[in-house]
Amino acid sequence: MQPINLETEVTRLRTLGSDFEDLHSDVLHLRPKPGADARQKITTAIVTTNQLVGRALERLEALAGSQYTAVPGSRPSLEAMVSVVHAATTAAGGLAAALSENPAGGVPYSGSSTNQDTKYKTASSALPEHLTEAAHQLNLAFTGCYYLARSIPRDLQHHSGQQHAVTAVKLSAGQYETLVRLSEGGGRVYTGTRHNYSRATDGNGRTVNQATLRVLTKHALVEVDTSTSLFTGQRLVVTEAGRQAIAAYEPSASPVRPAAPASTTTVRRTR
Repeated sequence: MQPINLETEVTRLRTLGSDFEDLHSDVLHLRPKPGADARQKITTAIVTTNQLVGRALERLEALAGSQYTAVPGSRPSLEAMVSVVHAATTAAGGLAAALSENPAGGVPYSGSSTNQDTKYKTASSALPEHLTEAAHQLNLAFTGCYYLARSIPRDLQHHSGQQHAVTAVKLSAGQYETLVRLSEGGGRVYTGTRHNYSRATDGNGRTVNQATLRVLTKHALVEVDTSTSLFTGQRLVVTEAGRQAIAAYEPSASPVRPAAPASTTTVRRTR
């Protein structure tokens, strides 16, 4: 894992998105004439697209090998970055297809003027289709970059808030012991409403204190799997925040009681 400056990475993604957006506009408004004009304009667009593909791959590599991968929500963002690369390479492929439809120019082969005319007519109808599809893919690419530039700071802020919440929760010895039991063997709750269940047990069938359970669920250290009925028992699951709370737990120091004063005994002398 290579630590990187994620704020700088977000700035680079915004810049990449802006460059994709500019290229999208250029390709969208391309109306080249078949022949030399189309060849020059499409070639320029292909070169620019491939350069942006390279930059997108660099951003993917940087994010996938960084500390960001430890942040909840990073996987969808990395998948979105892969989608940006895919859209950009597809756009390059569409532009290459347009180039292949375009007449290469030069002196026609002897006796092939009819074929040359057919080539120009085919290109006139095929070029707009390929260019429109390439522009669509570039639209997906710049949209993905802007999405990432928004989602990464949001993921980091949410993760920071979760970490702060974990450190802010001061578990009592009983709450810590219950959380450990649930993390090791799970538990179940039966009938009731949110944060107020009629009965709860750990994996060994031991009763879980209701007040303790309310504290753990309130701070999102434990969550309830609602995929099954409360009447048959829903699973209690310790969250990642709960596991962090277990790791961060520090037992309160037992108060030091002052030593009892030494007893004094008065010895009377008898005469």
